Amino acid sequence: MKYSYERFLVGMKKYVEESILLKDIGYETVELYKEEMDERYFTLEEWSQLPQTCMVTAISLITITKDEYMMLDIYDEQNSQHLKSIWIKNGEPLKGSN
Repeated sequence: MKYSYERFLVGMKKYVEESILLKDIGYETVELYKEEMDERYFTLEEWSQLPQTCMVTAISLITITKDEYMMLDIYDEQNSQHLKSIWIKNGEPLKGSN
């Protein structure tokens, strides 16, 4: 199983060339009901298949150029299955990253 922070550190290599250390990132995991999540990050099919309760790990980094990157890892709370990663830069979803 790949942990969220590992997915974030590997994924960030696509977007920035600077070296990122674990101590440089912020993260939290929260439990959210489906209706609390933003539908715009999901296709209709993904949305219809989301469980009623998800665990969301949010990991963020502000780069030396002041860009804010965030990755949201969505998990099924019942079985800890990873459902989707959502990448955001400066508040906007990154194309082709989901």
